[in-house]
Amino acid sequence: MNRGAVNNRPKNRVRQGSINLELWRDFQDGLGALIDVPLSLYDETGSVLVESGRVNSVCKRVKLDPVGRTCCNDFYSMAVSEAVATRQSHVYKCHTNQYLFTVPVLLPDGEVVVVVGGRLYIEEADGKVGNEFFDGISRFGFEDDTVERMKRGLKSIPKRSILSLPEIIENMAAPFLKGLGTLKVSVAPVTVASKEVPDTLGVSKSRTGFQALEELYKSIAPVLDRDKLYTTILEKTTELMGAERGSLMMFDKKKQFLSIKAAKGIDTLVSKGVKVKVGTRISGSTAARGVPVMVRDIDIEIPEHAKVSRYKTGSFLSIPLKLDKRVVGVLNVSDKSTGEVFSDDDLLFMLSLANYVAIALERGAYYLMSEEFRLISMTDPLTGLFNRRYFRERLFEEVERAKRHSGCFTIFVIDIDNFKIYNDTYGHVAGDEMLKKVSHAIRSAVRGMDVVARYGGEEFNVLLPHTNRVESYVIAERIRESVESLHPNSSALNELPTISVGIAEFPVDAKSIDELINNADRAMYAAKKMGKNRVVFYER
Repeated sequence: MNRGAVNNRPKNRVRQGSINLELWRDFQDGLGALIDVPLSLYDETGSVLVESGRVNSVCKRVKLDPVGRTCCNDFYSMAVSEAVATRQSHVYKCHTNQYLFTVPVLLPDGEVVVVVGGRLYIEEADGKVGNEFFDGISRFGFEDDTVERMKRGLKSIPKRSILSLPEIIENMAAPFLKGLGTLKVSVAPVTVASKEVPDTLGVSKSRTGFQALEELYKSIAPVLDRDKLYTTILEKTTELMGAERGSLMMFDKKKQFLSIKAAKGIDTLVSKGVKVKVGTRISGSTAARGVPVMVRDIDIEIPEHAKVSRYKTGSFLSIPLKLDKRVVGVLNVSDKSTGEVFSDDDLLFMLSLANYVAIALERGAYYLMSEEFRLISMTDPLTGLFNRRYFRERLFEEVERAKRHSGCFTIFVIDIDNFKIYNDTYGHVAGDEMLKKVSHAIRSAVRGMDVVARYGGEEFNVLLPHTNRVESYVIAERIRESVESLHPNSSALNELPTISVGIAEFPVDAKSIDELINNADRAMYAAKKMGKNRVVFYER
């Protein structure tokens, strides 16, 4: 899909009422505040639906310039067009050298909207905005004092952070957008198998007063300690809901149970030991089904739980905390201080709160995780090598470095020969052992500065910074020979592993990351066709 095709469509294709833009505006502002990145929403024609309330000095000033305004319009049209056409997230560097990303979202009715975020400079070694800022705006001929005013207050961000942001948006904003017109909630306990899930409630019933949501995210955004985050979330939620009791339960995926991380109105010593198996009791059923539960009168609706409950009013809400389709926890509130039962408006307002809670928890997973978790997030669990995502992040960095310094680098695409036959013959356990041995052989044969990743299945990639294709051949041969010399532990495994290696250099063989990987991959397949167990350069 080219840019002209997108621009020829009718403007504002997202129909009035297709999604509630006011609800999205508040969610967008809250999410932008939590991750500290400006966000906007565009329709698939490239028209802005909800602009960010945070526009930096560079964007403001450049758009006042006729050339700059045209550059901005063309750039955003191109970025949105590509997101719509590919249905994939992208990271870009615009004409002012600011980094931004696009995340397309397919709505239930088939329309596409695009979340655009960023407009940030990558920080230099000193943590400040550097040469990219001056290079980006030099074409517009601004006076020195104007440039200095523009620079003041600009935000910079680590490159790795901007690369991880699209996934955060995909996990949190996309489900919210999809659910704005199709929100389904249960007003009957899902623990009672004989009861039917009743009709859905419309978003239009959601109560106003989003100052409360702003209050929530302002309260939890500065919290860095994980336990304090849990406590702050629950305290603020119960306060806004007017509830005297509540609990925040988090999901343990490996053990398949929920444990209480924060509680109000419940004995602390007792609550710490509570573990609810997923699928059992009310909270466990909420987690299993991923559907909110509202009970107005526990004595009537689920009398079997009324006997063991300590509710004062018999009315409560149990809300799943979801990131995309994945349930990460459950938020419960009960006993309104007024003595009233929870209403439909309370339920929908609680769902809005839950979205912000999920955002805060996911933000914690990305920005507050320990070094151990950070390592897990970027490594392959079987081989211990870097994973596909981290490899692509490093490629992005190397491409920018090579462009900036007119340098080069080389990558290998490596595939184990006849691995499928080996795996099918001797089983997956033997196959996993072979993957580990080959991984170790590759890692041992490269230099300390080289990056080795398991890209998927039996395929490995290697990044060699500051290295051209001729220089890289020695290392590729060393890897091939190292793998060829491996010997399986079991006498039943007679086959010795071999590999086929494809080499491609940036920028000689490609101008983009995907093109570079594809060309190295073509070289690898050429090696296969030539008899395997060899190293082949990419040739145009």
